Amino acid sequence: MTQQTRIDWERPLRSGAVFNHSPGEVTLLDLSIGPNTYTRLRLVADDVSADEDRQFRRLLPGASAKARHVSRHWEFGAPARAIDEILCDPAAFAAGPRTREHTRLRRAAVARLALDFFKVESRLPYSIIALYHEFFRRLTKFLCERAVDYYDDDYFAKDVRYALGLTVPAGAAHVDLHSRIGPKLIGRDLLHTWSPATAFRYAASAGWGQWYNEHLDLRWMKEFNPTGWTACYARIVELLELNPRIRGLAGVSWFYDPAVASISPHLAYLREMPVQQGAFLVRMGTLPHDIGNATVRSPLRRRMYDEGRYQPTCYVLAWPRRRMIAWARNAEAGHGVAWPPRQGSAPAVAAGAYST
Repeated sequence: MTQQTRIDWERPLRSGAVFNHSPGEVTLLDLSIGPNTYTRLRLVADDVSADEDRQFRRLLPGASAKARHVSRHWEFGAPARAIDEILCDPAAFAAGPRTREHTRLRRAAVARLALDFFKVESRLPYSIIALYHEFFRRLTKFLCERAVDYYDDDYFAKDVRYALGLTVPAGAAHVDLHSRIGPKLIGRDLLHTWSPATAFRYAASAGWGQWYNEHLDLRWMKEFNPTGWTACYARIVELLELNPRIRGLAGVSWFYDPAVASISPHLAYLREMPVQQGAFLVRMGTLPHDIGNATVRSPLRRRMYDEGRYQPTCYVLAWPRRRMIAWARNAEAGHGVAWPPRQGSAPAVAAGAYST
């Protein structure tokens, strides 16, 4: 008999921070990021010339509003492109793209967005608000120490979202607050599987509404293990309880592919427990970045792909709010629904478990 993964549930549930303004909005003033982090962010923001500072003051308010608007569409990187549009405008900034100077401007833009335009348009539970001190410390450390010669496009896309409050920390994963599962995706799944089961469950959860969407950040994978994911999902349940219009949590990844269980069994828990507790899968197919993500850290998956024995496939895992909240209540009550280790293998630990 396997031992269940346990977690401290941080109960009773707090109803969120007490704000001086709308209860559906969180700004930087509502968070405790610490004086050292604030000072370092300000130094990054001020690493510009006098003319660059004038251009930022003139252009960044409009660019940030555009970035916030396009974040409600499906494309994750759209907010970052709205910011890069002004940074790549030669009439405003002399630095060309893919240069060290452009990297410096990107760093300054992210710092200024965080300091002046951070706003979470959602109620947040205390369990997520409490993460922001360390979250902003790590982001500031990255800006000061790692994004110096080159700012990776994927990290820049994530950091713009963090700085604007469009994506919030939850531990093992980060959560986009505006996402949807389009009915066309469900239709394609129906044509591929010839099974109406997914469509029925999508309809039962009013799946055409707004969902949360989870994302990984490969810079911060310390909690990528069963205990970390359990804590992450517990926080997201509290977020759902404070925001009743949200239909549930969705994630998109190659590791939700059922085939992964036989190749990398220590990753099977990522799909198996949510599905056992009411989540459903929607097949999306394979794009080049899915192949890269699935094979970049695993010699075994790379070899099997090269030999034609494994085709990485991307799936949506959608966990409707009612079933996810029920899972949390049962887990809190000790009913044995948290993740157990697979028989004969140790639980996944930290980022290394993502690799094999």
